[in-house]
Amino acid sequence: MRYIHPEKFARIVSHARNTNPYYARTIPQNGPVPILTRMLLKEHNFEILNGNEPNSHTSGATATHVKVFINEERRGLDMPFISSMVQHMGGVLPRMEIMYPRAENPPFFLTIFTPIPEQVSVLQQNYLERKSVAIITYPSNAVLLAQEIIDQKLDFGFMQRVGMISESLNEQQTALIKQAFPNARLWSSYSSTETGMISFQCPYQPEFHHAFTDKLGIEIVDDQDNECDIGQIGEIVLTDYTNRQMPLIRYKIGDLAAFAKCPCGKIPHPALENILGKVRGCLRHRDGRLIHFLKLSRAICDIPIVRQFQVIQHELERFTMKLVADRSAEKMIVAAFTEDFGYTPRIDFEWLTEIPRDPNGKFYASICHV
Repeated sequence: MRYIHPEKFARIVSHARNTNPYYARTIPQNGPVPILTRMLLKEHNFEILNGNEPNSHTSGATATHVKVFINEERRGLDMPFISSMVQHMGGVLPRMEIMYPRAENPPFFLTIFTPIPEQVSVLQQNYLERKSVAIITYPSNAVLLAQEIIDQKLDFGFMQRVGMISESLNEQQTALIKQAFPNARLWSSYSSTETGMISFQCPYQPEFHHAFTDKLGIEIVDDQDNECDIGQIGEIVLTDYTNRQMPLIRYKIGDLAAFAKCPCGKIPHPALENILGKVRGCLRHRDGRLIHFLKLSRAICDIPIVRQFQVIQHELERFTMKLVADRSAEKMIVAAFTEDFGYTPRIDFEWLTEIPRDPNGKFYASICHV
């Protein structure tokens, strides 16, 4: 299944074939447009940049760090889409943003590297001074905020909205955030460094996301690059219609999702469900197949004494497990690995008081270097 605007797709393909050396070489004149994998983008990064100075880069969580050029048109297109979704939620609320530092930070902004107790204090102070009742941050930071609020027995019933961007969000994290912010409406968006906003959580049916198909062509394909049926989980393939300086055409971004039919009936954009996070966040079985991190993540989240964790796979049967937890969690985590993989790999444990974020401010619960 795919959502491709024929005219927009044809225009960007023609432009790329005529102006970009990589696409001139790889797109046949009358043939199909091949898929651009993340590894191909890395290998041909500067050729695809085509002389444009990169102004951003991906996180490189799997050693596939790529440099990108983001055009101003993309930023201009994202904002109306976001604004329309916010209107469906009831309009703009006074808020605090807690994210990675920007060239020009907006008012009422905290860097993501601010200690969690200080973040909590600032949120309380902003409510008292200006009735700030909304937060925008990363899911991993929202979880840490929630844990601190619960531990300190603080009342955050005043918070009306918690927005989370960039990272994936699982059921356990959602439950913890709802416990700390009992009256808040939770929302999330799905985006990437390379293409910007991809989808926004439906304000009426939160298990679905609505895709931004005005600026992006979206396909979902299986392991053989065949189109997936509705409801079938596969890899997302994106075509950015707007970035003529660094075209990304049929770019397999490394994320998993499924097309769906949202029953809301209020938003015309196509729907996605089961956005499981990154393929680059999956782990690899010793037989070579990818294992979705979801099951193992849930098992570790269900261990009450685990406050924060990160799994790093170095080799097929060698992992590092970083933990903020009581050391008695070790046996339960080994058992979870054994249950998920069907064998027990080597696991080196690191016991920490806090797991540092990636330099871009994000947090990855799993990183695979295999």
